[in-house]
Amino acid sequence: MTKQIGGGYLVVRAVDISMVDGDSVLQDARERLGTSGRRIDRSEQNRIKRWILFDGNRERVAVGLLAIVFTGLLVLGGLWPIEYQELLSETTMVQTVFNTLLSGTILLVSIVVSIAAVGISQELTSLGNQSERVETTIEFQGQIEDHGLVEVSPARPGQFTAVVLRSIKDQADELQRLDGNADADREPDYREDVDRLRADIHANTEEVLTTLSRVPYGSTDELLTGLNYDSSWQLYQSRRILTKYDEQLTDDERAVIADIMDTLRTLMVCREYFKTLYYKLELSDLSTTLLTVSLPTIVFITYVLLALDTGLFPDVSIFGYTPLTVFISLAYTIALTPYTVLTSYVFRAATVTKLTPEEGPFVLDTERETAYDDPEQ
Repeated sequence: MTKQIGGGYLVVRAVDISMVDGDSVLQDARERLGTSGRRIDRSEQNRIKRWILFDGNRERVAVGLLAIVFTGLLVLGGLWPIEYQELLSETTMVQTVFNTLLSGTILLVSIVVSIAAVGISQELTSLGNQSERVETTIEFQGQIEDHGLVEVSPARPGQFTAVVLRSIKDQADELQRLDGNADADREPDYREDVDRLRADIHANTEEVLTTLSRVPYGSTDELLTGLNYDSSWQLYQSRRILTKYDEQLTDDERAVIADIMDTLRTLMVCREYFKTLYYKLELSDLSTTLLTVSLPTIVFITYVLLALDTGLFPDVSIFGYTPLTVFISLAYTIALTPYTVLTSYVFRAATVTKLTPEEGPFVLDTERETAYDDPEQ
């Protein structure tokens, strides 16, 4: 039986022996969360998944994860109140758990701070290297001015991306217009390939431009708006059209296809540069947030360890919950704060990396078809 969920399909079987394997269970969990696919569907049907993995504020995502943990612990305490109460009454075991969390928090902070220090050290370069960086960036911005895409290159990343995308869209329209004016004897496969390329460019461009219109200028999200644009397949398709139908193309069509390829290369380069800027800002935010929450967490865990030794919790029960049950559940949730913060940031960083693993014409998206996918080719 097959059910449609969001943008994909989930196959449900009465008995699936392969799910006994741990790797199969992990793969199923990834598919349900939506991290196994190549691209994120940023449509309205995947709003929750999109918010957790990509669009949501990282601190709010961390708070949401903590709320899920706390709710889960309370539900377990309500389902098995006697067993759960006896488990938490084992003071030595509970102290061991919190001691482990305390050591883990200190180690986690040390590792993240060390990684941040390595990132900062890469910025400590000579004057010549800094000058070369600035000059390279200015020259890259000037490329779209040399191609006549705009008089002055936009300074904001989102506006720069929008100019490049609108240029690709106009060039695709021009290629289709030239095809309409060409001889009728041309192969129908050519027109089909051109229409397919234009339709894909239009769909990708409209999606990114719509997202850009909702993103505030100067935000981190502005650097990520172009990540879901599938430039690799479009570059491959352009090269394929130029090579396969070379004898049938006019000079104007060759020039337009070459312009599309050049503009796609510009988009790839700026996207990789924006992704680098994003990683730098994200690492800085992660280090700041983690240091902010870790010190209070360490102090609180220390207080919990001291409070458990006193044994002053009253032996009363309200709706099956005792003060000890609620306190330990809340304390355990708070102790996980540094880990949920790290998880929320890693979720988005890993999603960004997964969206753009390739640099150039190589296509890794399994949903995309290329000419060599056919065994007969």
